[in-house]
Amino acid sequence: MTVAARHLHVTQSGLSHQIKRLEETLGCVLLERDARGCRLSAEGARFIDRAHQLLALNDLVFDEVNGDNTPSTLCIGVPHDMAGAHFAPILKAYSQRFPGVDVRIFTGSSVDLMELFADGALDLTLSQVPAGESCGDRLALEPLVWVAGTGDCVMQRPLPLCFVTVTCTFRKTVFPLLGAAGIDWRIMFENASVETTLATVQSGLAVTPWLRSLIPDGLGEVADDANLPALPDFAIELAVKRRPSRAALGMAAIIREHYQA
Repeated sequence: MTVAARHLHVTQSGLSHQIKRLEETLGCVLLERDARGCRLSAEGARFIDRAHQLLALNDLVFDEVNGDNTPSTLCIGVPHDMAGAHFAPILKAYSQRFPGVDVRIFTGSSVDLMELFADGALDLTLSQVPAGESCGDRLALEPLVWVAGTGDCVMQRPLPLCFVTVTCTFRKTVFPLLGAAGIDWRIMFENASVETTLATVQSGLAVTPWLRSLIPDGLGEVADDANLPALPDFAIELAVKRRPSRAALGMAAIIREHYQA
C-alpha cells in the first residue's frame, strides 16, 4: 500500500479510504489484511483482471477518437480443432476492422497454449477446459462426444483411440472414464495434425473425443448403444493478458460477438 500510494501521489490513508469505498460499492472484500500486510482476495483477483481490461478499453476509445492507426502485431492462440474453417469468420471480421494489424496465429492443445499465454508469448488465447474446472471468461459450453467413421472400431477391445497431441486436454477426462467403465484402450497415434487425425477416424481405424459443434462432414457421433461412457461438457474460454493492446481488445470483442451470435 505504501508503494502504491507513492506511485499514485496520494497518502497511504487516502488510498486505504479509496479501497474501502470501492469495496463498499462492490459489496465484497478486495484486499485481505493481516499483520504481514495485504493481499488480493478471491474477489479481488477476479476484479483486477476486469479492471485492467477496463483501463485498456479506455485507451482504445481514446486511440480511436484520436485516429491512432499505428500498425501492430497480435499473437493469438487457437486450439488445433478450432483453427481453420471454424476461426475463419473471426479473422475476416477482424481484418476488416483492424487492417493494419499483423495477426500471428499459434495452434496447439489448450494445455500448450495456456503455457505460452502464461509465459507472455500470446496476447490472448482460446482454450477448452472441463466445465467443472471452468473459471475464466466462458464463451460457450460444448458437449464432448465420441466420434467415429466407418467400420466397427467402436466395438474393438482394446478400444483404438487417437488424439491430435500427447497434451490433448481431453485425455485426462477420457482415460479415467474408460477405466471406470472397464474398457481397455490403446493409442493409435498422436501427430499434431488435425487432418491426419480426422482421416484416421474417418477410415474406421480409431475413435476420438471431439466437441460436437466442431465435428466435420464425413464423421458422426457414436451412438449410445456402443456402450462407451458419456463424456462431460467442456467450456470454451477466452484469456486476455492483463494490459491488452488495442489490437488484442479488438480481437477479444470480435470473438465474443462471434460466440454470442
